[in-house]
Amino acid sequence: MTLLHIVVFTALATAGYLGTCVLWPYKVCRTCQGRGQLRARLVGIRYCPTCTGTGLRLRVGRRAIDAARRRNR
Repeated sequence: MTLLHIVVFTALATAGYLGTCVLWPYKVCRTCQGRGQLRARLVGIRYCPTCTGTGLRLRVGRRAIDAARRRNR
């Protein structure tokens, strides 16, 4: 592959990921697998501290998009 192919592929992959971040800004929390709660041995069930009980987390790319928007205001 030439350098041009690599640059074009990287640009398309980045644009695709940013498009995903705009359309679907949230992903399933890996800590609780989207349930929003965790089992605690002595307490029973508690809210997931990572997603605060929603079961969803903001994507890294979406955080970058939001930070860029705040910076350009």
